[in-house]
Amino acid sequence: MKTKGTLERLAGLEAILERISELRVLVVGDLVLDEYRSGDVIRVSPEAPVPIVRVRDSRFDLGGAANVARGVVALGARCRLVGLIGEDPEAETLVSLVDRLGIPSADLLRLSDRPTTHKLRVLARGQQMLRLDRETESAIGVEATERLRRVLLERIGDCDLVILEDYDKGIFGDGLAHWIIELARSRDKFLVADPKRDLARFRGAKLVKPNLDEAIDFVAGSGADFASRRKLLEKLHHELGGGEVVVTRGRLGMSGRDVDGQVFDVPTRALEVYDVQGAGDTSIAVLGLCRAAGASLLDACVLANVAAAIVVEKVGTATASPSEIRGRLPEMLASKSAVEEEPV
Repeated sequence: MKTKGTLERLAGLEAILERISELRVLVVGDLVLDEYRSGDVIRVSPEAPVPIVRVRDSRFDLGGAANVARGVVALGARCRLVGLIGEDPEAETLVSLVDRLGIPSADLLRLSDRPTTHKLRVLARGQQMLRLDRETESAIGVEATERLRRVLLERIGDCDLVILEDYDKGIFGDGLAHWIIELARSRDKFLVADPKRDLARFRGAKLVKPNLDEAIDFVAGSGADFASRRKLLEKLHHELGGGEVVVTRGRLGMSGRDVDGQVFDVPTRALEVYDVQGAGDTSIAVLGLCRAAGASLLDACVLANVAAAIVVEKVGTATASPSEIRGRLPEMLASKSAVEEEPV
């Protein structure tokens, strides 16, 4: 039986989801083309001691910042996507997938000296057997950086939210992340960042979302208990310029520190995990959209946690729709351990 308080909380969370459809989002980051080839293991190869997979089907998905953009569109917001691709067949496939979503592909800038980041996964009976990566992680260079800056200057005025998605493929090297953060601040745009390894690049963002390992590596903390997580979040808040911080903890949920200094955990329920790929992309999309829609950081984390739980129960890069999130909210709110807040 739902109490009055639960019904009011549920209505408030659903209202946030409704407001997301009014937002315009600019996603900037490392673009990835994910490819999946699925089949069955039929025997061991006579050429080497490796399994032979007879491929039954194959498909392509958007990954990295492109998957964040896909998640934004799935939640009903309008999106522009800025990133780099090569001059190769993988670029053509990625562009076609972006166009299919209704996202303009004009801001996917082509470079002749870098390949489109491409990850090919071979699966058998739902298990990943092999992954082949084609990519480069070197800095993108002065000319490419200037091209990106020109595009961003044109697009920044037409958005309510900026999401920076870092897969450490070179786009945010040489100070571009800091330049974008300062640009967003000067135009009064809410900016959130999902870092990879180098959290210092994103100092000054309104919200930064590392995972637990990245956070511990950056400030030498611990996440073993609530007191340790509180200290970790306070260190991150200080080192990253005073913005909000959310640390994702995989199966254990999320921990956050908001603008008022309140620290909290948002645990998750036990999950049937099929594939964790794309859960971080979904989390940053939902966190950014909810905060831009006026939600508190706590409510944004609740909704992001629900969305991530939906995604990991799907195979491959996936998204969560508003209707799927709404369907899980009563179960989330019914759990007595849904939210643990630091005593005020």
